Amino acid sequence: MYRFIFLSVFLLIFTGFPVYQVLSGSDNEHAAKLWDMMQKDDYRDTWKHYPGKGVLYKGAHPHGAFLTTYVNGPALKGLNAHNKELPYGSILIKENYKPDKTLAAITVMERVKGYNLDAGDWYWVKFSPKGDVMTKDVEMDGKKKTVTLAGKPKGCIGCHTASVAGIKYIMTPYPK
Repeated sequence: MYRFIFLSVFLLIFTGFPVYQVLSGSDNEHAAKLWDMMQKDDYRDTWKHYPGKGVLYKGAHPHGAFLTTYVNGPALKGLNAHNKELPYGSILIKENYKPDKTLAAITVMERVKGYNLDAGDWYWVKFSPKGDVMTKDVEMDGKKKTVTLAGKPKGCIGCHTASVAGIKYIMTPYPK
């Protein structure tokens, strides 16, 4: 933590650039562990689909033209109980497909106690189909920067904070 603060202050003072979405090693490490767990669990065969959704249902920007969403046990229990907030330990894996139904990315949300109180303690990550954490180029102060899409991506938080689905930070409504 102190290294992050020192780096942030150093960059601001000596370069004039504020730090934007600096990814700590722990967020990268967590993404790698999460990917390994997903593969070990063989989530496609052992996890349930989001209730009321199947394989390749119609999606929307920014995720994809078609989606397949998997949930682990705690998430499924919270969804089936129609909880307003999913329990800690909940994981949602959303496979994002292009219009031609090829896999473009895998976005994951995990609720981790004490991780990010300002965003419901959700950790977000966007993986390539091969498991690499994806990045995005953004413009700040007239300069291009590359941000890593793991941990607390501002785009994920901004959109999911506005959820009106009846479940905090979840965009897909309860099944009917």
